[in-house]
Amino acid sequence: MGEAGVQVVWFKRDLRLRDHAPLAEAARRGPVLPLYVYEPEQLAHEEFGGHHLSYLGECLRELSDGLASLGAPLVLRRGEVTEVLEGLHAEHPIAGLWSHEETGNGVSFQRDRRVRAWARARGVPMTELPQNGVVRRLRDRDGWAATWEERMTAPIVAGPEQLHGVQAGSCGVLSHAELGVGANTKRIPPGGEAAAHEVLHSFLTVRGVNYMREMSSPVTAEESCSRLSAPLAFGTVSLREVLQATRQRLAQVRGDETADPRWVRSLRSFESRLHWHCHFMQRLESEPAMEVRNLNPAFDGLRPDVGQAGWNAEHFGRYQAGQTGYPLVDACLRMLLETGWLNFRMRAMLMSFSSQLLWLHWRRPGLFLAHHWLDNEPGIHWAQTQMQSSTVGINKVRIYNPTLQAREQDPSGDFIRRWVPELADVPTDFIHAPWEWSGAGRLAYPAPVVDAAAAAREARRRIASVRATPEFEPQARRVYLKHGSRKKADLRAERAARGLAPPSAPSSSKPATRKPASRKKVPPMTDQPDLFGLVPEAPKPLFPTGLPDDWKAALEGEFSAPYFYELRDFLVEERKAHTIYPPAPDVFNALRFTPLSEVKVLILGQDPYHRPGQAHGLSFSVRPGVPVPPSLRNIYKELAGDIPGFTPPKHGFLRAWAEQGVLLLNAVLTVREGQANSHQGKGWEHLTDAIIRAVNAKPDRVVFVLWGSYARKKRKLITGGQHIIIESGHPSPLSETYFFGTRPFSKVNAALEEAGKTPIEWQLPVVAEE
Repeated sequence: MGEAGVQVVWFKRDLRLRDHAPLAEAARRGPVLPLYVYEPEQLAHEEFGGHHLSYLGECLRELSDGLASLGAPLVLRRGEVTEVLEGLHAEHPIAGLWSHEETGNGVSFQRDRRVRAWARARGVPMTELPQNGVVRRLRDRDGWAATWEERMTAPIVAGPEQLHGVQAGSCGVLSHAELGVGANTKRIPPGGEAAAHEVLHSFLTVRGVNYMREMSSPVTAEESCSRLSAPLAFGTVSLREVLQATRQRLAQVRGDETADPRWVRSLRSFESRLHWHCHFMQRLESEPAMEVRNLNPAFDGLRPDVGQAGWNAEHFGRYQAGQTGYPLVDACLRMLLETGWLNFRMRAMLMSFSSQLLWLHWRRPGLFLAHHWLDNEPGIHWAQTQMQSSTVGINKVRIYNPTLQAREQDPSGDFIRRWVPELADVPTDFIHAPWEWSGAGRLAYPAPVVDAAAAAREARRRIASVRATPEFEPQARRVYLKHGSRKKADLRAERAARGLAPPSAPSSSKPATRKPASRKKVPPMTDQPDLFGLVPEAPKPLFPTGLPDDWKAALEGEFSAPYFYELRDFLVEERKAHTIYPPAPDVFNALRFTPLSEVKVLILGQDPYHRPGQAHGLSFSVRPGVPVPPSLRNIYKELAGDIPGFTPPKHGFLRAWAEQGVLLLNAVLTVREGQANSHQGKGWEHLTDAIIRAVNAKPDRVVFVLWGSYARKKRKLITGGQHIIIESGHPSPLSETYFFGTRPFSKVNAALEEAGKTPIEWQLPVVAEE
């Protein structure tokens, strides 16, 4: 150990070597002491069980072996964390304490506060680094999605090749008996980093091909879902690794004409779930009390808790045992008890059943389910628990009909018969509602614990009575401002574009009148993605005239998205009141002149020229007969010094470049006359970011040219390792010093030739012709 002391890397729910920033940072600063602490208060927690310890033990053994091979064995100790750290500090003075931020249960929240206080008192620098998109001390959700994207697209942190360790006593990986934890009785998958990457690979290459269609039914979900929830919860793979691998696979299948077309839909659907993974964890991070209290206090006292008048212990007992009399509910509960896993839709149904139909306070069933999920993630679990219990107040009230779910998700009754063998001989026509069968009296299976239809009506009445109180509106507004997804605005715009009436605001004091409707017409919940297969009729894409087919295929979702309808309406009003450039027929010329399949180079500008006659849809280009603007004159000067024989033309019409595969794209595609940047933030950035991502998804090399700080911020969208990025100052006279001499055009051609592509002929025609 050097004089500077030891760098302690405290492993918690991040049990991996790859993409572990605290380990990498500590390794650069001195001797490393990797530490894992068995915490008695967590081991005794109601959410912790023997299956968690079994899985944890496998993760720790692999991690310990990996660290030992690098030269710094994992030190395992048992005890309260600050006491463990105090003992280590006495043995090896701690020069730095490193860990990942954690959004866990209330026990881990209080423990982290104690550890930070201990570090301050001892003068030990403590650094906590984010490992996902959850943001500490977040004031509101505005801009949260951009932060998520920035974090998730940052480069993967490579695992260390060698560590300088120290000798310290370790208790080693402890058994259930040694820790006083009940034995594991569940059939669970193997733990560890290697197993996590095997699961990820099998999902992205084989199992996930029909994920979008098969994730809702318990019959198919066991194989078709990613099964990455436990690795993510224990941190044996990072969310960033999963997202980037998903996007790389998506780019691969998009570029493969022989690939099964279901892959694109399924991978896009899976990626959306990765976004919502952190969205729900952020709720608990921002409001830790939601683990034990209603997120919306207007609902306090709505349901009786354990020990209170009205709590039905018999109902809860039948629920825990999988003896509710509703076959799909019982099958799901028994699968959970046996395996520790269920697909998301069935989890939502179980929580809804307990809180809405059995009318139990969500906290006790929530603890029961959390204890049995192998992949228990407190932020996601408690957010969903309250959401399915209708105590958030910004979501549509949704109560699952367990019999309807059974008929839709297990039509042949195969799943039910597998987990509820008492019903093996029931005819398929009655398997979903065996009480309707004439032979029901001979079954060793209970009658339904409640009348589902009557219980649902009563639950809706009680919830509506709270939503009608004066206390509800301000609380619902507070919850939305702090926790609501900003996707809601997009959904409202989509409804307006489709000519539909706006939905009732979440804070309305009057419950909406319910009208009968078929299930397929029920809109999705507005605060989360379509996790339940309730997709409304999709709006038609507003394709620009003359758009190449490959751009249509890549951008169909953008041209039908709510923001694009809203942008279209904005431009219609703008053109009525102001002069807008370029003219409407020219706005999408960059895409018209350069089909996606032909893009070899992307040169990114900021927004169009704002003087008469200049802009025509290509960045930096002007129409024939228009004087060459200053930025383009500087581009020509650099070309003359970079490309031998280049002669600057007397025009600024760059269509000849576009037709060779140079996508001349502006980040914003319209502007008011005389007002630079006047259309920023109106929606164009969503579309042009999608265009950049579509180019990034091409399997062959593209050279991205980013001039100036604005363009360089888009670097985070370029993740393909096959691509080349060329950056410099902007060619504007204000920053020309940082542009001249950078030789971007010869670098572009060199990169294209290296990839076996035809270089760009930068020399423009003497006479420009449209």
